[in-house]
Amino acid sequence: MTMWRPEIESIQGPRYLAIAEALAVDVRGGNLNPGDRLPTHRDLAYRLGVTVGTVSRAYAEAERRGLIGGEVGRGTFVRPDARRRKAQSVIDIEAPLGVPQIIDLSVNIPTPMTSDSILAETLSDIVARPGIARLMDYHPHAGVAAHRAAGAQWLTECGFPIEPERLIVTAGGQHAMTAALGGLTEPGDVVITECLTYPGLRRLADFLRVRLHGVAMDEHGIEPEAFETACRTLNPKVFYCVTNLQNPTALVVPAERRREIAAICQRHGVKIVEDDVYGFLLGADTPPALSSFAPELGHYFTALSKSMAPGLRVGYLALPVGSRDDFTQVVRSTTWMATPLTAEIGADWIRNGIGRELADGHREEAIARQKIARQILAGHDLSAELRAYHLWMRLPEPWSAEAFALELRMRGVAVTPAGAFATTRTAPAAVRLCLCEPPERSVLERGLNIIAQTARSAPGVSVGADMGVV
Repeated sequence: MTMWRPEIESIQGPRYLAIAEALAVDVRGGNLNPGDRLPTHRDLAYRLGVTVGTVSRAYAEAERRGLIGGEVGRGTFVRPDARRRKAQSVIDIEAPLGVPQIIDLSVNIPTPMTSDSILAETLSDIVARPGIARLMDYHPHAGVAAHRAAGAQWLTECGFPIEPERLIVTAGGQHAMTAALGGLTEPGDVVITECLTYPGLRRLADFLRVRLHGVAMDEHGIEPEAFETACRTLNPKVFYCVTNLQNPTALVVPAERRREIAAICQRHGVKIVEDDVYGFLLGADTPPALSSFAPELGHYFTALSKSMAPGLRVGYLALPVGSRDDFTQVVRSTTWMATPLTAEIGADWIRNGIGRELADGHREEAIARQKIARQILAGHDLSAELRAYHLWMRLPEPWSAEAFALELRMRGVAVTPAGAFATTRTAPAAVRLCLCEPPERSVLERGLNIIAQTARSAPGVSVGADMGVV
């Protein structure tokens, strides 16, 4: 292994990009040769005085540029063709027939943080264990004990203490929501949610044939008086909500509001399905879960898709005492079980700290991108917590959400209009902007500049010349 230590002090910008750029310079200059083995993430982090997550992002960026690659059980190496390769940015790809390349700010996924070397090291460790082939067998529908224990550890670290016996391992967050609502409702039941909610709930409600009823919101979440009225008049079975960095508004429900809503649920016997896939981004500032104020009603879930890697498809559903069997049957009827191999990877990353490093890296990246957005969109009506992956942008008159989204699409940027989240007949003139999907911040900046210029124009007035597109 080379004792390579990059010179990053004179390189401007984020540390992970500085490391990746220094690596590129040293490859081109001959300080690093094809086949050289690079330091481990932890070793280089120690040498540079940065976090392991920073080095992980740097190696992931260098891999994206084609400079390095990982080999299972061996480490990370400079690629044989590294000196001949040139990174290709999204904005460098020429779109066919003059159509602008789409900058996608409509998908709420984290910026890639995992690298070939991280995954290669994890798989190498797993492969070396006795009985590895058993991961290819059928396992209990609720997940094996070790995976449930790791899930309980993760939820506890994220502020929701739970015993493994009350946990089910699911195939991601959407599957956790399916298991929860599938175990609680029957066709025709009423499910209350916020008037603006996660679109995946709407699709699931159609599948389960339950009726969604949206309730008005204020700056602190669902309005207690309106919620109480809906509970009294509609006899709902379930209340579904996202209490941390709500999708799409990015608001965080204060603890006192959670306590008030939980008390209403208790008075009317309404079960709670609490979606907390974004809560890890708040770190130590996460308020107590809504479910903690009414544990006999609370069905709380999160997933590793937002905090570690979307492709893991591992989620954890925490249930009231003594109720696990009912929901296990939904898992049996849908996926039979979560995939044991990915659940093993997730459990490894929870136990060895890689998961926390990835989550911390995602938080750092979200903060950096929120700052970029606030600078470029200064003066516009925005709602977002600084650590959120997305923000909510209210539009100036006379723009409607649909017209604005369509205009942006014609100019090469995809966003989601408010109507996609509405559970009532009317939706505000607003759009959700997802900031973390573009791999490069420069691409995000370009998209945000297009949004800012479009918002300053009138509907139907082209600014294509300013954007450099047709």
